Amino acid sequence: MRQFVLPPDWSGEPGCVLAGEAARYLLSVLRLSPGDRFPGLDREGRRYELEIRAVEAGRVELAVRPDTRTGEGRPGGTRLPRLVLVQALPKGRKMDLVVRQAAEAGVARIIPVESSRSVARISDEGGAAAKRARWERIVREALQQSGSSLRTEVDSPRPFQELPGILGKAAPGRIGLYFHEAPLEGAALHRYLSGEPEEIVACVGPEGGFSMDEVRFLDGLGFRPAHLGPTVLRTETAALYAVAAIQVILRERSSWTPTA
Repeated sequence: MRQFVLPPDWSGEPGCVLAGEAARYLLSVLRLSPGDRFPGLDREGRRYELEIRAVEAGRVELAVRPDTRTGEGRPGGTRLPRLVLVQALPKGRKMDLVVRQAAEAGVARIIPVESSRSVARISDEGGAAAKRARWERIVREALQQSGSSLRTEVDSPRPFQELPGILGKAAPGRIGLYFHEAPLEGAALHRYLSGEPEEIVACVGPEGGFSMDEVRFLDGLGFRPAHLGPTVLRTETAALYAVAAIQVILRERSSWTPTA
């Protein structure tokens, strides 16, 4: 564990009491005991130093102190544009892998959508809620393992056509991209990212990709086509490939952006 993710209901007190799965994780999996210290992360990405103060009847009492290396209220790491992944539901448990990898890579929000070619379907409200709960647990595990300072938000699965309402009104600093297996007319990824975007929304299709109706729908929303190369990638591979390509280009911008 690189860090422990504090529960979402913790609101900044100098202490935190854990029970249930979180307590078992610290005591039984990591075998920690009173006096042990380890890094922590809150829901806003702020870093803390945590110490087990006491253990009683399966409950763990933590002391929570600001991490002096980054300072309370200042999330660690270089800030990049907010990255949102819109992933069409793949079959089986592939979405679990997409969620885990996206959280490790620093995606701010994951929006699962049911597209026309999705094999997986949104069965009912209970099924959607259960999926989201599982994905939130996977996000928490991924953040604790990877040390990412960005708390990834994951939505319940929704129909693809609801995407405009899910995203809200497009801001001037937002760039929308969709990744297609065919080299549709469009600019290189470097050119799309050459400005100073505040948010990047990347859409990845399911097995079989987006239908042409969906491509036209995305075009109408102002999204632009991007291409990842001549090979046909699995949808879970394409999601990681797209996120990684965007992140590398943004992190290395100073090396390829022309200077005056």
